Amino acid sequence: MSLRSRLALLIAATVLLASALGGVGVALSSRSVGLEGVDAQLNDDIERFDPDNPRIEGQLAALLEVRRLTCADDTSDELASTPAEAGATDEAAEPARTPGTRLTRPERFAAFASDFASSMQVIRSNGVTISGCRTLPIDGNDTTIAESGVGTSIRTVTVDDERYRVLTAGFGDIGAVQVARSVELTESTLRGLFVRIAGFGIIGALIAGLLGWYFTRRATQPIERLSDAANRVASTQDLGERIPVDGSGEISALASSFNTMLESLDTSREQQRRLVQDASHELRTPLTSMRTNVELLQRHPDVDPELRARVLGDIGDELAELSELTAELVDSATEIRDDLGQRTIVDFSDVVAECVTRARRRHQRTIELETITAESTVMADAGLLARAVTNLINNAAKFSDGETPILVAQAGASIRVLDEGPGVRDQDLERIFDRFYRSDEARTAPGSGLGLAIVKQIVDGHGGTLHATNRTTGGFEIGFSLPAVGAASAT
Repeated sequence: MSLRSRLALLIAATVLLASALGGVGVALSSRSVGLEGVDAQLNDDIERFDPDNPRIEGQLAALLEVRRLTCADDTSDELASTPAEAGATDEAAEPARTPGTRLTRPERFAAFASDFASSMQVIRSNGVTISGCRTLPIDGNDTTIAESGVGTSIRTVTVDDERYRVLTAGFGDIGAVQVARSVELTESTLRGLFVRIAGFGIIGALIAGLLGWYFTRRATQPIERLSDAANRVASTQDLGERIPVDGSGEISALASSFNTMLESLDTSREQQRRLVQDASHELRTPLTSMRTNVELLQRHPDVDPELRARVLGDIGDELAELSELTAELVDSATEIRDDLGQRTIVDFSDVVAECVTRARRRHQRTIELETITAESTVMADAGLLARAVTNLINNAAKFSDGETPILVAQAGASIRVLDEGPGVRDQDLERIFDRFYRSDEARTAPGSGLGLAIVKQIVDGHGGTLHATNRTTGGFEIGFSLPAVGAASAT
């Protein structure tokens, strides 16, 4: 099932559940209100009689007796008959009366009995019941009230498959009086309400599902475009694919992130391609030279010793260059861990001095060392730190005239390497530490363009900062600073 369908189904189910809960709440509240109304009517019925009236017992007996006499033999009057319905029945049974003629007292009493006593019953304290046309059900609580003559009880019962609300009230020595009213109208109304709520809930759920499907379809279109783009990239290997970004929501942010990822991958692949080209060129040159020298020695085993020594020296130089290039490739592919747990206290000035000494022997040129007295103890990997300093010096030697001096200035945990070369173009200044990056001018120089990227890895891994700038007097300045460790920590 698609995301769109799942969202639409979830919205429909939510609306249906909310409708069901709301309907149940409304129905229960309506039923409660309806029963409260019936209970109020039953209390009004009971209050028609005064328990303190000395003639109340005779009035109740007469009322029920008249009702029994007026019960039709061929009909079964419903206990829930309304006064209008009962009156209509009595009028139909009586001869036509002249309009405006008043009923006699016995006639009024008979009409009242026919109307009211149909839903009344007396329970004597000895358990004997006196009812109208029908007998209301009695339970133990009703009997207790009749025996004591005090208290009230109200409940819902079923008589002849019809639901009634029955109120039992104590009437002193008489026992108890029961009155009942039908709740069929209330419950039938509630049943109709349930049906309507269910119908409207289902219709609402269907409409909500369709609307949810429509809106989620529009909302998920960027996701579909994202999925299609990912599939195209996977099938075509075209990292130049981009997704149009509309709006500023979460999905737009996801599309922007995907575009950024594709751009990074595209850049990385381009850098790798350039690295392979540069590395292949750098590897091919010393390998070709070594093969030529080896073949020369093989063809002329009796070559002049001086020439042999010079050829072997060239082979050694080419092997050294190959070793350096291999080390740069390995170092550039190795992340420097930001974990000082296995590193030691290092005197940065000693490391810089050793690197300068080696560089002087290697490049055979003037490399000046300027050391300022300051705390130069750092927590570092001595080998990696030496590699970073050496790469900076080698970079200066590579891109400056051999006749000009190189200045290495070390102050505490910081180092600056200054040369008098051509410097770096402003547009290249921000990218000189990028892995595999070489400016157009640097492509003709030896090297793979990995030296400064390795420096950045080492410095970042030690928590330091890099800086590079063109000198106002001509030349280039590059260096880094590391967090210093106090003398107390060093001891």
